[in-house]
Amino acid sequence: MDENARRKWQDGFNAMPAMDAMGARLDLSDDRLVRVHLSDVRPHHQGGLGSSAVNGAVIAGLFDAALGVAGVVQFPGRRAGTVELSVKFLRPTRGRSVDAWAVALKKAEGLAFMEGELYAGGRLCAVATGIVSTARGVAED
Repeated sequence: MDENARRKWQDGFNAMPAMDAMGARLDLSDDRLVRVHLSDVRPHHQGGLGSSAVNGAVIAGLFDAALGVAGVVQFPGRRAGTVELSVKFLRPTRGRSVDAWAVALKKAEGLAFMEGELYAGGRLCAVATGIVSTARGVAED
């Protein structure tokens, strides 16, 4: 995608109610890397292991957005989505903001393979891999 197409796609994704509810923003300013930024970790994001760490469900959601977008943009004009997501939690995610980064490593017929990293306070806290698949035989909404 060129810069204008990325910006338009980013703005549409950021307008989704789920992104608003999560308080996260998609950033497609880099033509290769996808970034999902949670700029303000709030109490409802916390609770990992009963602590102030970001909850694993929030981390998984950030990764799903980042890896999913990194894959979906590989298939312009086609419906696609995350079919596999694997997260490895390396340390408690603590900090005022969190960034999930993702990149598409490989694309095959109807499949894209992604990997990502999540940082908080400048520290790597989690890594993830994922697969995005195009939809076959799925009617548009």
